[in-house]
Amino acid sequence: MSSADLQESFDPNIIARDAFAICVDMPVSAFPRLVDLLTSTNGVVRVTLKASMSADQRPTTTIGLVATLEQSCQRCLQPVTVVVDHVHTVEWVADEAELARLDASEEALDNPDWEFLPMPVPPKVCTLDLVEDELILSLPIVPLHEVCALPEAAPEPAEDHPFAALARLKRLN
Repeated sequence: MSSADLQESFDPNIIARDAFAICVDMPVSAFPRLVDLLTSTNGVVRVTLKASMSADQRPTTTIGLVATLEQSCQRCLQPVTVVVDHVHTVEWVADEAELARLDASEEALDNPDWEFLPMPVPPKVCTLDLVEDELILSLPIVPLHEVCALPEAAPEPAEDHPFAALARLKRLN
């Protein structure tokens, strides 16, 4: 499938009710905020979206991302390959009040791959923005090579101390 197969936006209630699922390969260049964090725009991102109803009858959207991207190593500044294999589930709650209630209760999960978000009003989520946000959040905070081939620093020439000439003169006398 192509990026043209991905809907521009969706209503979480409708796609959950319909048990919507799609798998699309999208070019990295389709994500402008992500591109700013990369050294190359080559490659594709495999995007998988699955919607369903949770046990509590709330709509959920699971976002799966698989990509091989290039960022700049923060140690040697050379390109480093970053493999993204990320799955995240959003459970849409009715409003901010329900979100606060879930945060205060023990019902909230301690799973970092699952979060509760308030349903937007009107219930319309921009698909590319949601996917791009997840891509950015899946990147390492500080991309590094496992082992960097840093160039050896050239030994600094010994500089004469400002008073070295004076010390030599004192020794002569």
